Amino acid sequence: MTRLLLDIGYDSSAPFSATRNLPGIGDASHDEANLALLEAIHQRSGEGNENVNSDDADEIIRLLIRQGGANPHLSVAPLGQSRGETTRREAPLSAAARAGDAGAISCMLDAYSSALVKSSALRRSDPLLRSQPESYFRLVEERECDTEHSSVDAALVASLFSLWREGGGLSSFGRCALVLYRRRAYHSSRAVPRHLSQHAMQWLENCLSMRCLVRPPVIKNNPMEGYYFEAPLVKYHIPKGMLKSVNKDSHSMDWSHVLAGLPWFNLRMNGVSCSWMHNISNPSEKKQVDCNTILAEDEFFLVVGGEKLLAHKSIVSSKSEKLAAHIRFTEGHEREYSLEGRLSVHVDLPLLTAKMLLCHCYHGSIIFGLVKSPMKQCHQLLEMALIAEEYLCPSLLLECEIRLLMQPSFPSCICLHCSSGAISSKEHIHCPIRLQCLEKAQKNFDNDSLLLYCEPMGVYAYKTSTFIMSSSRNGLVTPESAIDVLAVAQQLEQSSSLRDLYTMKYCRSGSIDDPNSTMVMPSYCGWDINVEKDVGAGCIAVPFASVKMMAIWIMLRDFSEVIRSNSYLRQIKSDDDEDETAEVDASFGMESHAANDEDAMLLLRTCLEELASSPFSKNAPVVEKCTGFLRRYHKQP
Repeated sequence: MTRLLLDIGYDSSAPFSATRNLPGIGDASHDEANLALLEAIHQRSGEGNENVNSDDADEIIRLLIRQGGANPHLSVAPLGQSRGETTRREAPLSAAARAGDAGAISCMLDAYSSALVKSSALRRSDPLLRSQPESYFRLVEERECDTEHSSVDAALVASLFSLWREGGGLSSFGRCALVLYRRRAYHSSRAVPRHLSQHAMQWLENCLSMRCLVRPPVIKNNPMEGYYFEAPLVKYHIPKGMLKSVNKDSHSMDWSHVLAGLPWFNLRMNGVSCSWMHNISNPSEKKQVDCNTILAEDEFFLVVGGEKLLAHKSIVSSKSEKLAAHIRFTEGHEREYSLEGRLSVHVDLPLLTAKMLLCHCYHGSIIFGLVKSPMKQCHQLLEMALIAEEYLCPSLLLECEIRLLMQPSFPSCICLHCSSGAISSKEHIHCPIRLQCLEKAQKNFDNDSLLLYCEPMGVYAYKTSTFIMSSSRNGLVTPESAIDVLAVAQQLEQSSSLRDLYTMKYCRSGSIDDPNSTMVMPSYCGWDINVEKDVGAGCIAVPFASVKMMAIWIMLRDFSEVIRSNSYLRQIKSDDDEDETAEVDASFGMESHAANDEDAMLLLRTCLEELASSPFSKNAPVVEKCTGFLRRYHKQP
């Protein structure tokens, strides 16, 4: 290798020239040095080269980059291949990643960073360039940064795919991925955590779907690319026939009006986020029909920690199968469970949680109790999702998932009225999924005496959209909370109790399946998804599958932030030193430790196997999922 350097005319003792390396390190004029660097990587990492001294190999790498002007991020054709042939061009960094050589990757990145700083200083002091404005130098440096980011993305995709393909155990490819993730990127001279670009994420998904390392997609990053979701729900009302017994001119009544008259709800009216509910609570706006007489037989007490919450059997039973079964059991023992002449049903729930559950049953939206802190609200919704699964309340589970998918610009109340939604009656429903939801509800109404006062009125939908590029910055699911979201989603996935009652429709805007698509994200409630005709559309029946995939995207894209998060530290710390996790060790995510690397690789492999079986991928292979990281360290959020 030393002889090769002498043959191509580079003097290792010569000073690093700013003019020789303009406009950037390792441009086309340095193909020979780049080729020598590529061959050095092959010599170091190739099979049968176990006896190569790594220190000598590293010194050659540093020499080529710092003195010879080689750039590990530029692709070159290997020896024996003509320069005009581009099908086999490869960057030295990607070559090291494919070979699983984490040491070579670290050496190249360190040497290149040092050379880049030196090049930038010499460039500005060069007599021929002193007259250039600062914008010229920034443009050159931005180009160098873009080249570096693209190269690191390609190396990360190769490392992650190889880690997934290799299977379990400590992996050289996993170490390569961690080295690349831990390397901080630079934007405008400011160090920021490394993350995978949208383009690289799509490339990785393609590789996992095809089960081989394919060419990168030709599409560019689209800031408007994302998904929009639609979750059909049945809207219930008090039947007209019941109301006419009190007032012949009455029309059907929304159960939200009944909620507005409940004593425990009125006490929380100041914290209610629904403007529509505030309007109907005004004396001048209240319904002129007194339902107390009509619904007297339907009333019961939900007893929570000694406090009685007045509720109605019909609407609660229509939403929660567990509460419906509890009510039936209690009715069979009415003498034992009566209170003030009303049936009393005892539940083991926090008081606020019980009120939020009832609020959802009546109104279709949680309109009080959610805190403003994104992290705390995320954990609240995860807890409510587990409550929804326990109480067999699919509509509440849908609301929790929709809220986790939402952007902050969406309304805090997602009820039918605040979201400007529309109810579709049976004769106006064209979507088979919506029609199936309504028919199931109607069948239950016809066959269950508990639902006497709760007739299906029609179908509406929760709707939201999320942008792929900005979801980790603006939503509730962030690198700090993504592990907790994944843990709850995998727990819910194991339960089959709600699969027959759970439906989430989705469609991808700017879909890669439709290159001609220019569709951008619609406004809230401004679209209806047709799973049969819309390109990139589909339907998911697994609870929390959509928000789980959002967590996976965020974790793979921002893994360097994930492994520095408090959530990650809580997962890997033992119970003995749990008190020491109050503050995050900032160096943890940047340094390599054997035990930490094993945990991080296990988490990476879990994410990759989830991504490989993504419900949004048509060609997703059926794989045995790795839940090892969360099985070992899972705790309730």
